[in-house]
Amino acid sequence: MRRLSKQLQPALAAFILLAVVLLGGRAEATTTYTVGLSATAPNIGKVSSGAATTNFSVDAATGSVSVGAGGGQFIPYNATRTALTTITISCSGSCSGTVVVTVSAGAATGRASTITGFSADFSGSSTARLSNGQTSASGGSTLSMTLAGIGSGSKTFTLGMTIPILTAGTAGNATAAYSVTAGGSGVGSAAAQAKVEGALSLSKQSDLSFGRVVLLTGQSGTATWAAATQAWTLTGAIAMTTHTIGQFTVTGTPSQAINFTIPSTITLSNGHGSTLPVTVSTTGQGTQLIAAGGTFVFYVGGQISFTSSTPTGAYTANFTVGVNYQ
Repeated sequence: MRRLSKQLQPALAAFILLAVVLLGGRAEATTTYTVGLSATAPNIGKVSSGAATTNFSVDAATGSVSVGAGGGQFIPYNATRTALTTITISCSGSCSGTVVVTVSAGAATGRASTITGFSADFSGSSTARLSNGQTSASGGSTLSMTLAGIGSGSKTFTLGMTIPILTAGTAGNATAAYSVTAGGSGVGSAAAQAKVEGALSLSKQSDLSFGRVVLLTGQSGTATWAAATQAWTLTGAIAMTTHTIGQFTVTGTPSQAINFTIPSTITLSNGHGSTLPVTVSTTGQGTQLIAAGGTFVFYVGGQISFTSSTPTGAYTANFTVGVNYQ
């Protein structure tokens, strides 16, 4: 028995040595993620600054862009915009486990400011899924979320964000950068895009006023402010006080097209049931261009008609003049 034990010892030692060699040669499977996205998405197009910072928000599910308070607007005014951004996460290696995806805001240029909020949608055409089963996620300037396993291949979701447009700064092209990181290894970078024109403002230099007139007995007449020539004419009455044509100044981006909202008629009232219609004339009509100096001046005039029996009194009315980028 002793002699047999000695014969087995070399074989046993060789078996142990072989086992150690085999264990030392094992390799762990690696997991590699990549992120795919358009470098210029979303692009919200041509917009204007406002009197205050204006948030342009891209909906994560639909890509619809909405405009917040602040006075900024789309150009042309009342346009609609869609800027859906799709993020693709691809995986190679061991891809069954969950993966953390982080979206982070970066630097901004022009009149854009740093992105203030991100949202993600995992419904509709999106193929990626959150590990908690929900269909959306949202956060501030950084959004971190855990996705269910990607599997071999790739999965997608759509991304929304809020892009502040400042009232001051260099007009023209503006960008707000962001990055998407998956699993700590895959990184994709992009920048939201916009072309920003300067804020549009409207100021009044003078009201439209026909002044005080005395009607001549037995006569009919008119009081007219001609907007095109800024000329005043009066018939059938005598002017007793000064009178002014309405004058307004638009300030905005040079050479940018603008259009106007001006009523064609105004109804004056003396507060006692009597009215006088004003047929409005204006040089603020059609499409006009802001001058090289950044302003455009226009006039609002009009004509009233009366007879010797028109009730006396102080006739007044308010009316609204509007201007927008075209």
